[in-house]
Amino acid sequence: MFAKLKQQELYQDLNARLIIIGIISSMGAMGFGFDNGWWGSALGLTQFQHKYGSYNPSTMKWAIPSDKTSVGTGTGSAGIILGCILAPFVTTILGRKKSFLVLSGLMVIGVIVEITALTSFWQLVVGRITVYSGIGLASNLVPMYQSECAPPRVRGAYLALYSFFTSFGTFMSTLTVFLSRHRSDEWQYRVVILCQLFVPIVYLSAYAFIPESPRYLVYKGRFEEAEKVMRTLYNHTETISEEVQLLRQQVAEQQELHKATSLMDCFKGTNLRRTICAMGVQILQQAQGVSFIQNFIVVFMQQLGFSDSLRSNVLVTGCGFAVHLVTFLTFDKMGRRMSMMIGAFGMASMMLGVGGTTVKGVKNLSTSAQNGCVTMLVLWYCIYGITWGPGGWIVAAEVGTGQLRERTLFLASMGSFVTSVPINFVNPYVQKAINGSVTFIYGGFSLVAIVFIWFVLPETKGRSLEELDEMFQAKLKTREFEKYVCTGLGARITKLEAGAEDEEDVEKAGISHEEKV
Repeated sequence: MFAKLKQQELYQDLNARLIIIGIISSMGAMGFGFDNGWWGSALGLTQFQHKYGSYNPSTMKWAIPSDKTSVGTGTGSAGIILGCILAPFVTTILGRKKSFLVLSGLMVIGVIVEITALTSFWQLVVGRITVYSGIGLASNLVPMYQSECAPPRVRGAYLALYSFFTSFGTFMSTLTVFLSRHRSDEWQYRVVILCQLFVPIVYLSAYAFIPESPRYLVYKGRFEEAEKVMRTLYNHTETISEEVQLLRQQVAEQQELHKATSLMDCFKGTNLRRTICAMGVQILQQAQGVSFIQNFIVVFMQQLGFSDSLRSNVLVTGCGFAVHLVTFLTFDKMGRRMSMMIGAFGMASMMLGVGGTTVKGVKNLSTSAQNGCVTMLVLWYCIYGITWGPGGWIVAAEVGTGQLRERTLFLASMGSFVTSVPINFVNPYVQKAINGSVTFIYGGFSLVAIVFIWFVLPETKGRSLEELDEMFQAKLKTREFEKYVCTGLGARITKLEAGAEDEEDVEKAGISHEEKV
């Protein structure tokens, strides 16, 4: 059994330092999940409703009005967009490592503004915008940093950390809200807000341990530093010198033959196809209903008639988090296309099933129908957690060329969050008007996602970032990517990163004796 384990790519290419760096860098993703989760759950807290809501004499209950729910949720997305706009400048000028400090600063300031909003709902909104601007920066920085640090054979598993910690953050926020629900003072929700400080505390405490991205150092011409970092990250240190030289050649080749530096270059030539892939998966990730699940699930369950919607929310997010463990294997085994195709089909089935069950209204649903709806929502979140949750970030982080990676990720994440803004603003009104039928909309977008994957999204598993440059520039058809044999510098880099240790392996990788010396 141990012999089989040693043959696994995860065992061969990962080490303790690389894993720890992946976990630390993923704290921004955890913050993203926590911020999304606490807001959606806090809307159901009695003290939060008393503080910022209004009393409805007909129902004899306090509730947050739809306009405040819409603004509070939507402005969070606006903060993310602000962070996305800042990201290409911050990550390019300061580098990946120092960008973690900027992210931490924004989150600390935002939490202070939120926690001191004793009476003003609009101060709370300003705090959310500030926190979410840090989250917007993280949504660009974290997957970019991880894609540039990860060995190609396990890049899918490594980038899956982003979605894993996003889901973990969502689960922890719902659990925190659930555990604090019996408090009868304002700390019922304020303790949840303070928990957001965990992310910047981890970043600041572990900052000295985080290295700069080796590929960023190569792009900036700091080759000796890049080699030093790679020797601390990778297991196959005997080939690091050759790999740095090949990366140096590849960067020079790209700058000479395919020079691209501006945002507009993302829409020119073969880069347009990359941009469509990156933006497409991010937009469809949102359009299939994840914002609905994360922000409005508590209100939806209350509409279905559940007396303890917070407990049901813990069940939904907990199951969604637990299944993420599978993604550390599936994306590098099954590939990106197959994983996301299965996911879109399953998610469409669940959303359309909920819509069909509630199409005649939610007031008189039987207990079995209520339980069926919750089961389908749990299954939806589980399917999302092992397919589109990580898949959207994996694809967006790896398809961009090195010269435009910051800008491609910026456009992808902007596409995601620009899509989430109208969903977050409009969903409360649509959900109030048509109740469970709102899920028909999200299920329909899953059907669109199936078409997008089949015709547009290529297979990228097991390829180095440099191999993907060659494949996109060769203008391959979508279904030709999986079996294409690369022959350029990218193929040689992939072989070295996998450990071309002996002379025969080096010759197969295409490295001459002179290059090796």
